[in-house]
Amino acid sequence: MNAPMLLTPQADFDIGALYAGHYLKADDLGGKTYAATIVAVERVDIPEQDGSVRPKAAVALHGWPAKLLLNKTNFEAIATAYGRQSAGWLGKPLEVYPDTTLFGGRSVPCVRVRVPRPAAPAAAIPGMTSPAAPAAAIPDTTSLAAPPAPAASQPPPQMTVGELSDDIPY
Repeated sequence: MNAPMLLTPQADFDIGALYAGHYLKADDLGGKTYAATIVAVERVDIPEQDGSVRPKAAVALHGWPAKLLLNKTNFEAIATAYGRQSAGWLGKPLEVYPDTTLFGGRSVPCVRVRVPRPAAPAAAIPGMTSPAAPAAAIPDTTSLAAPPAPAASQPPPQMTVGELSDDIPY
């Protein structure tokens, strides 16, 4: 007869870090918005459930440990601002932030991108000598640092084909 497996207490750790992968997840952002710069765009083939592969774009961001696998929503946000040719994206700024989306009838976390808005001119209204709301009064949620790298104590598990469905919001 086998003895039951006993769990030994360990120091508090981030369980999500055990599932770290090659691509950025909403949990990796820790609820914060980050400023980022696109340094590379590559085509990746993602296996589908039926055994076929589907091409997607993955964006490498300066100083970030994981790439951002683009779903259609994020692709369109970048392409609208910087064009549909990936070479035009290099060196361009992005804001990366956690959000939620409806999937399978429930709200699930996802990663979203947006192009940063240009700074407003100091005197936007003729005759006005200072802006109506000083920049310091507007809360800044954007961090210039890359999100913390998950501290994985063991190699991340391989994704299964079912986890790579295009319907899943990345």
